Amino acid sequence: MKILVAVVLLCTTFKEIQGFPCTCPPHLFSCGNCICIPERWACDGDNDCQNNFDEEHCVTGTTPTCPANHSPCDNDRCVSNDWICDGDNDCGDNSDELKCSVSTGSCDENEFRCDNGQCVPTGWRCDHDNDCGDNSDEKCLTEVMMCSSKQFACGDGSCIPQSWRCDRDPDCTDGADEKKCNKEKLFCGKDEFKCLHSFTCIPKRLKCDLNNDCGNWEDEADCALFSECKDEEFRCNDTMCINKEWRCDGDIDCDDRSDEENCSLSTVCATEEFRCDTGLCIEKKFHCDGYYDCPDNSDERGCANSKECGKKQFQCRNHNCIDNKLVCNGVDDCDDKSDERNCNNGKTGACGIAQFLCKNKQCIGNKKVCNFVDDCGDNSDEEDCEFPGDCYVNNGDCEQFCTSTPKGAHCSCKLGFQLREDRKTCEDLNECSWEGTCSQICQNQPGSYSCQCVEGYKLKPDKRGCKARGGKAYLIFANRVDIRKLLPDQSEFDSILEGLPNAIALDFHHEKGLVFWSDIALDKIKRAYINGSQIRDVVKYGLESPGGIAVDWEHNLLFWADSGTSTIEVTDLEGKYRKVLFWNQMEKPRAIVVHPGQGSIFWTDWGSVPKIERGNMDGSGRLVLANTSLFWPNGLTLDYATDKLYWADAKHHVIECSDLFGKNRRTVIDRGLPHPFALTLFEDELYWTDWHTKSINKANKFTGNDVETIRNRLHFPMDIHTFHPQRQPMFDNHCGGNNGGCSHLCLPNRHDYSCSCPTGQHLSEDRHTCIQAMENFLVFSTRSDLRRISMDTPDKTDVVIPLVNVVSAVGVDFDASLDMIYWTDTGTDTISRAHWDGSQEEVVVGNCLEFPTGLAVDWLGRKMYWTDSELDVIEVSNLNGTVRSILIWERLDQPRDIIVDPNRGYMYWTDWGKNAKIEKAGMDGKGRHALISTNLTWPNGLALDQKRNRIYWTDAGRKMIESATTEGLERQVIISVDLPRPFGLALHNNQIFWTDWIDKGIHMASKFDGSSRQTLRSNLGHVMDVRMFHKPKQKRQTPCQVNNGGCSHLCLNNAEPARYSCACPTGVVMKSDGKTCEDDMTNFLIFARRTDIRKISLEVEYFADVVIPLGELRNAIAVDVDSVRGKLYWTDTVLDKVMRANLDGSQVEEVIRNGLDTPDGLAVDEVGGKIYWTDTGLNRIEVADIDGTMRKVLFWRDIDKPRAITLHYEAGFLYWTDWGKNPKIERADMDGQNRVTVIQDNLGWPNGLVIDRPTGRLIWADARMEVIESTDLHGQNRRVLVSKINHPYGLTVAGNHLYWTDWLKMAIFQADKDSGQNQTIRRRNMSGLMDIHAVKLQREGTAVVNKCGRNNGGCSHLCLPNPRGYSCVCPTGLLMTEDKKTCNEMPSKYLLFASRGSIRHISLDTNDLTDVFLPMNDLHNVIALDYDKRDNKMYYTDVHLDVIRRSNLDGTEPETIVSKNLETTDGLAVDWIGRNLFWTDTGRDVIEVAWLDGSYRKRLIYENLDEPRAIALFPSKGLIYWTDWGAEPKIEKAFMDGTNRSVIIRTSLGFPNGLSIDYSANRLYWVDAKLDKIETSDLAGENRVTLIQHISHPFGLVVYGDHIYWTDWQTELIEKASKYTGKDREVIQQSLEGLMDIEVVADDRQTGENGCSVNNGGCTHLCLANPYGYTCACPDKRDSIACHVYPVNIHLMPDTDHHLTRQPHHPCSAEDEIQGLCEQTPMVESTSPVNVNWMLLVVSLVILLVIVVVSVVACRIYKRRRRQAYDVDNGEFLALNFANPTYQKTSTETINSVSSTSSKLWKIFRFNKNRDQVQFLESSQENGLNNSETCILVRHRDGGGHVSQPLSMSVNKNLFKAKTANQSKEQKASVPYRPVDT
Repeated sequence: MKILVAVVLLCTTFKEIQGFPCTCPPHLFSCGNCICIPERWACDGDNDCQNNFDEEHCVTGTTPTCPANHSPCDNDRCVSNDWICDGDNDCGDNSDELKCSVSTGSCDENEFRCDNGQCVPTGWRCDHDNDCGDNSDEKCLTEVMMCSSKQFACGDGSCIPQSWRCDRDPDCTDGADEKKCNKEKLFCGKDEFKCLHSFTCIPKRLKCDLNNDCGNWEDEADCALFSECKDEEFRCNDTMCINKEWRCDGDIDCDDRSDEENCSLSTVCATEEFRCDTGLCIEKKFHCDGYYDCPDNSDERGCANSKECGKKQFQCRNHNCIDNKLVCNGVDDCDDKSDERNCNNGKTGACGIAQFLCKNKQCIGNKKVCNFVDDCGDNSDEEDCEFPGDCYVNNGDCEQFCTSTPKGAHCSCKLGFQLREDRKTCEDLNECSWEGTCSQICQNQPGSYSCQCVEGYKLKPDKRGCKARGGKAYLIFANRVDIRKLLPDQSEFDSILEGLPNAIALDFHHEKGLVFWSDIALDKIKRAYINGSQIRDVVKYGLESPGGIAVDWEHNLLFWADSGTSTIEVTDLEGKYRKVLFWNQMEKPRAIVVHPGQGSIFWTDWGSVPKIERGNMDGSGRLVLANTSLFWPNGLTLDYATDKLYWADAKHHVIECSDLFGKNRRTVIDRGLPHPFALTLFEDELYWTDWHTKSINKANKFTGNDVETIRNRLHFPMDIHTFHPQRQPMFDNHCGGNNGGCSHLCLPNRHDYSCSCPTGQHLSEDRHTCIQAMENFLVFSTRSDLRRISMDTPDKTDVVIPLVNVVSAVGVDFDASLDMIYWTDTGTDTISRAHWDGSQEEVVVGNCLEFPTGLAVDWLGRKMYWTDSELDVIEVSNLNGTVRSILIWERLDQPRDIIVDPNRGYMYWTDWGKNAKIEKAGMDGKGRHALISTNLTWPNGLALDQKRNRIYWTDAGRKMIESATTEGLERQVIISVDLPRPFGLALHNNQIFWTDWIDKGIHMASKFDGSSRQTLRSNLGHVMDVRMFHKPKQKRQTPCQVNNGGCSHLCLNNAEPARYSCACPTGVVMKSDGKTCEDDMTNFLIFARRTDIRKISLEVEYFADVVIPLGELRNAIAVDVDSVRGKLYWTDTVLDKVMRANLDGSQVEEVIRNGLDTPDGLAVDEVGGKIYWTDTGLNRIEVADIDGTMRKVLFWRDIDKPRAITLHYEAGFLYWTDWGKNPKIERADMDGQNRVTVIQDNLGWPNGLVIDRPTGRLIWADARMEVIESTDLHGQNRRVLVSKINHPYGLTVAGNHLYWTDWLKMAIFQADKDSGQNQTIRRRNMSGLMDIHAVKLQREGTAVVNKCGRNNGGCSHLCLPNPRGYSCVCPTGLLMTEDKKTCNEMPSKYLLFASRGSIRHISLDTNDLTDVFLPMNDLHNVIALDYDKRDNKMYYTDVHLDVIRRSNLDGTEPETIVSKNLETTDGLAVDWIGRNLFWTDTGRDVIEVAWLDGSYRKRLIYENLDEPRAIALFPSKGLIYWTDWGAEPKIEKAFMDGTNRSVIIRTSLGFPNGLSIDYSANRLYWVDAKLDKIETSDLAGENRVTLIQHISHPFGLVVYGDHIYWTDWQTELIEKASKYTGKDREVIQQSLEGLMDIEVVADDRQTGENGCSVNNGGCTHLCLANPYGYTCACPDKRDSIACHVYPVNIHLMPDTDHHLTRQPHHPCSAEDEIQGLCEQTPMVESTSPVNVNWMLLVVSLVILLVIVVVSVVACRIYKRRRRQAYDVDNGEFLALNFANPTYQKTSTETINSVSSTSSKLWKIFRFNKNRDQVQFLESSQENGLNNSETCILVRHRDGGGHVSQPLSMSVNKNLFKAKTANQSKEQKASVPYRPVDT
């Protein structure tokens, strides 16, 4: 296939995440931090790895650097530091004299002073451009850069989109975005894929499906796009395609080295050669020369490199030392030529400008000559230095400067001048001749030069460089799976488009804000706005490998190079008008760029002769710019300011440039380029992408120096561009403002423009307007597309017809009257049609085709005929595909092509079976006879010459084209030579046209003798059929044109004398009038074929199947028909659903959509209106009402792989096969009673099962025993009917015959039902055959009476028949009431659990323990759930949608109650007393609370949380518990108002998941998914016990009764065990994928009271309980109702404060402040006006309160003396918050009172500043609570000290029981109590 597609997949994306090690290819150096660099970069003095790893452990001398006191030139030469900035060109490229003038003066007020002393405009500061050169103007970026909420902050301070976090692709340079992804905490099933970013699991089948299932496209990362290489190419292991000749050539071309693996290394190198380890031979002098010449670097291994040369010696690259005088002497003294590098290369004449040529061929600056220093090394610069004259006489004859020397007057020149050869006079030095003197425009001046910039740029302060105006310059690049943008300083890095299959080429239109890209996986060119919006296709047809695209921003044109079609094309930006520009002498065009100002395009070609070319945009002026020293010319870019063309060669590892005509070619970079792909340019910097290093790099565009990696660790960097207005400068529009007056395309050239038409159309005489109509053109198929070649234009260019659904097109024909093209497709098994321009595409025949090949259109009768070489039939239908009929079905053996002659009423076809022949028949299929039956092998294409009454055909076996008359006479060979394999054939006028598979071309010749042969097109790929589109001239009237000939359906043209005949749809019988057809089949077979369901009429003489149009089926297995209601039922084991539809395929609907796992068998009770089915996955047999409601599991025990099922309604029996370990056939009553085994011996795989009612026989097929047997209905009188059959599956009886499907034979068989004789294959070559049933819609005799009558037998739910009559049955999980007819509506207690995409329940009332799906839609990833029994509501979280929802417990009336500011709500708990909802958010690390309707939302706990998970409440105690599975896993508890938080379990925890409270035993239970165990403790975290170990991956947990129940992700089980011992484990349900939270719904689980029970505790908003009462709290967001932090609706009894005395006021102590007991003024949040009377009342109460406080002070001392005497058990004084006298009066706890009098209550307000709420201190006459833990909490709360350890308790059964009052008293007596100061 396309080489570009394959090369894209060179190597695997680097992975640093979660244990995936980073590896580099063998020929690259690994930095150890997921960065790979070329090996030559190691030990070169540069920190290329960014961690300096490449410069560590380097041996001295390994890096060829300049000697001490020397500096490198831009051309790699070394010069003395003394020669820098001395005005002399010592380097040869003048680089030692550039950048010498750095201003150190002061900067003005509008300038910024750089650290190096330069001054730059203030506006250039912080513009992401290094204007100073030392980056000091950009230091501000790191100080102010902040990442937004939608971005992730990398460790280096840069920002990336949040969606890149945890996407398996390191985007941060430090890899921080792939760390802490909690991969190990996300456990997915074996058939699931982990989405790390969204922390969810998706089915594995969704991986690499081109859809964004994870939300950030991580499921589409690393999806190999496997391609096919061409015949002349070699496929690397990593799917790259390379030239086959490169295989085993010793040079590594595949990135994975596979081209050099398993090669015979028998190559013997010559004595003067060195043999690389790969087998490649190189010159011996290259061994150890410091350069890597072998592809595996083996020439530099083991080389001694520690030599040190003397001061007067030169060190060679191979580390040898030679005398300095031998350098540049024209002799290779080093043996590696390194002593001759950077010399004048032996050229005669001068060195560089202003240089002197030494005798040793070395070049020095002219000013070094005769300076009394041996600068040459051979003293030749000091020879002939006798200077006559004296400086004091006539200035020594010097024109400018004269210096007196011992040898005379020495002349010199001013800066900017040089001495002439007379060494006296001076001439101007042209500094502009040096590359890079100026950035853009250089103007030489006497003694100097000046630089200027083109429009849009500003000269920099150094007076050489140019800075672009127009804001930031972004690098935009294709990264295969996305398109990203990046600032060169890396401060901004973002995504433009994500989730792309394989984006390669890229360009943009800056003014319109558009980005264009090609995708070689989709073979499309697309576009979008630069913000990623409005994605649309521009070119979507006829592309094979568009590797380069280019946008002309002036003329709004789009150009692209396609290496697959070997063309360069152009279109407008909408993709409306498309034209091929260049196609000749084009092989593999790759990169392309445009120059609108010159009207030119430039492109590279990877072909056998690699080259770089240019041409005009109108297709003229083609010119080769370079065709030498090229191999893989990849990247291409233009410098519009300097008119330079740059390109990269990936094989030669260089970047070069030239002018726009290929002149002045030079190398810019020749090192450090492993595999450059794309180039771009901005200002003075080149940027390129590199496949090997997965990086973007930059360097100076003049020198190639200052190489820097901009970004690495990219996924797969492809094309790159600089997005900036100056990269698309303004030019004159050659076409002007009116498109040049052109009707379609206006294409510029260098000086003007041309009007052009879309390919295939041509201009009218005005040369501006295109002619729309096309009269004559060839249309042909190439499997992957349909194309046309206009015969009215001279270029004969093929144009792809823009069609969408072409997979493998074969036959083609046309209807000229409507300009429609028809074709067959053997890839999709369809027949389609479209307008010749590609519009109006539609499938006309989409089913019951196996291999449609030939196609012919009857343009008179408006019919189409086709052959099917698999079905061996010829069919006909209307042109729109309706009313199909089989014409010929006998004695056909691979019919191929077909043609029709409507004028004469005949059709002709070729047949290339065993007895190849060409036949003829009337167009109604009658009058059939063979025309040619001898000397034929593979007769393929067929054509008709109506004028001469001759037929023509191609024979691929005999390799010839022949002809004969339409009666088969006068046979003649037309062409018999040079026909490798002819296939399609067409005839028009006097020419024949044919396609050839071998040469992949279309040819033409004379139809008379084959002369004048010529090739129209070649290299077209898999060319198939061909036709000549033209307007037919002959037409005649036919009887079918009038009232359809009187036919009810099809009217077919025919030969004389009948002229026409009527035909019926396939399988439908014609009535006696010969014109009218029956309405539909009434006696037929119906069978499933996995992806469709078909029926076969038993009323016609042929045996043909007709697909029922049901839409897409995934895996239809079982079928049955309700003939009473006219419904078809089937099961689909991929969707796991039972479906139904009308028999004509209409009204498709789901009947059973949940709770199925491989429903293999299905039976319809059409009398009673029920459906029965078997479920092999769940091992169940179920029944339901005919519409799928009221499901009931009939059998679930002692059943193992139930398969086929059948009913005998009259007898009341149900039969089924079971092919488990003990195969058997069983029977039961249809209501599930009286189950018996009827057959259990000599069974293997009992599949099909059917009852023959007339004979009372039970018949089954056994696929393992390979037999069909039968017995009577009781299992007696068993006998074999058919034996030695392969693999029977479905079985049915119709009339006197048996019919069965066979998997291995892929056929439907027929035999006599009584004897099994006369076996016949009725339908063959049908893969995927499954169930089969016989249907007869007209029932004979009296209808069967419904046993349940009209009133359903009086049953409330199911009425099921049995042999005795009927019985009433309840749906699964429901119990029958005493009347034996009515069922309960819901179970009394049941398990409620989440399974990601569903919520189900399992009744605990019945023994079947079957899970029942709640009828809920829009469930994606349900994690946590809970319920409120009082309102019968269920609450659940969906982390895919980030919402909290609720519904009724039966799944109805769902509603969203929280939809904002949620990330990962893993835990959920209902406060059924306070009517609140609590939840944890792992993503935001917070615990929140709200009312049950989601209102009054409040963050409750949000500090020091690290991934809170499960949450549980004890509302009657006012306690909340939660697990935290962050870095330090723990279990915490707090009061339900968020106070008194403490860690109760912090050791020996891994991933504490599920959490549940045993309210009766006051125990806490939890599961640990990392340590794989279930544990329990008391409510304080003490008395910890491990109940169960070695659990795979538990998640949810609940305690009820004597058991614990839990879910397990890995085993996909729900299990239960004893809550006391952990023993008696039992599987409740299995095969439940994605199990999450679980709860028990029961009336006795949600009991108790607290202070919030009545009237919300008087709180206006939130009432939150705690062990001492409750707290009123305000939501985080205010509403219109004033929020009070104290009760406003409390109604106290008249004697509330009668017996209480108030304590005196005292100052607030530090201890009291910590406990929140300091008095403060109550805070009231209100937005409503305050009533004056109410304010007076408040003031009065305050005054009264002050008086009480004064009275309390008097008895303060007395109170203190009494305080220690208070009895804690009698509860004389408790510190509570809004205490309720009935607090904790539960079924397991009682409150003891010391008297029978009613409790008295007295309250004092105190404001807790820490908690921002008012508390009440209460005194009560009630006894203390019956719980030692509560007493400890009271001490901790009121004493301010640390909680003492609870009493040690032995672990026994009593530990799990509720304590009696006496036991509680004994414990509490030992607990000290400290009263609260008030």
